Parts: sequence; C-alpha cells; structure tokens
Amino acid sequence: MNAPDERPDEFVDLTLREAGALHPEKARFVEGMGRYFEQFGLSRIGGRVLGLLMLAEEPLSLDDMATTLSVSRASISTNIRLATTSGLAELVTKPGDRRDYYRFTDDAWGHSLHVELRALLPLRRMVARALAALGPDDHMARAQLEDAVDFCDFFIEEHHSMIARWRERLRARGRLPHDEHDGTC
Repeated sequence: MNAPDERPDEFVDLTLREAGALHPEKARFVEGMGRYFEQFGLSRIGGRVLGLLMLAEEPLSLDDMATTLSVSRASISTNIRLATTSGLAELVTKPGDRRDYYRFTDDAWGHSLHVELRALLPLRRMVARALAALGPDDHMARAQLEDAVDFCDFFIEEHHSMIARWRERLRARGRLPHDEHDGTC
C-alpha cells in the first residue's frame, strides 16, 4: 500500500510524448473539462485542450496535443487560438526549435477575470454614448441604458474587488501572481 501522499506507480508521469496516451483518470479529467467548457459555448475539443494543458508538465506542440487527444492538428490549431485569446493558454518557444508550444497560463484564472473586465469596457462606452445622444422624450430607452451603465459600473467594481481577493488568496498559498495584471482596466 502506498503512503497517503504518494501516487500509485501506474500514475507516475511520463512526458506526454513518451506516454502517447493518458492514464485513465487523467483522460477522464480531460474529457470532463471538454464537457464543462462546452456548456459555456467553447467546443468540447477546446475544453479538452485546456484540460490537457493543465496536466502537462511541459509545454506541448500542436502535434503533441493532436496525438494525445486523437483529433486533427487543424482542430487543435483552431481551438488553441481561442484558448490563447481568452488568456487560459499561452504560446511559448524553445531555443533552436521552430515549432510553437503551448502551456496553461500561470494564473490563468486571474487572467480570465481581467479578460472579462476588458470585454465589458467597450460595452459601457457604447451604452454611455447612446445615453448621451438620447432626446428628452426617450424615457424608456433612458431607463434601459442607465441600467446598462449601472450594471457595467457594478460589474467593474466587483471584478476589481474579486481580482484583489484572488491575488491575496494566491499570496496566502505562496503563489505570487504576475505583475502583468496589476494595472487597472
């Protein structure tokens, strides 16, 4: 019997390229991530890619991901672009290697809060411009647009608070968040 803090021998990690396939528990996690993210409009493969990157001990190439997930390289390419745009994955390079590699972003969850925040700012600006252009008799439109501006302001304030609390939580665990997200959006 293994000590409580040891993993069973069959769970010992090889690099994904050496293993070629995932341990059944890891495969179950990757599939679960696909189903989880699918409910939010991402493709199932996109969620599987994120799950795989979360488990990877080293950055993975498109070919590594395609082979491990048994999907086309084109599908991986499409989905990794979405993952990098959302800030959950990032491109890394290796000296002397022309291929692109990807990894799960450090503090991906904090970064996703910033992405949500930045996505709301153009909406707020657009609604504020429309509000300023309304005439004096546009009562219903004014009420709707004022609610939209108020919601945006509320969302922005709450997100700044959440980001600060998240950073403190990371610090308490000894994981220092990157300074790239210290600025305000």
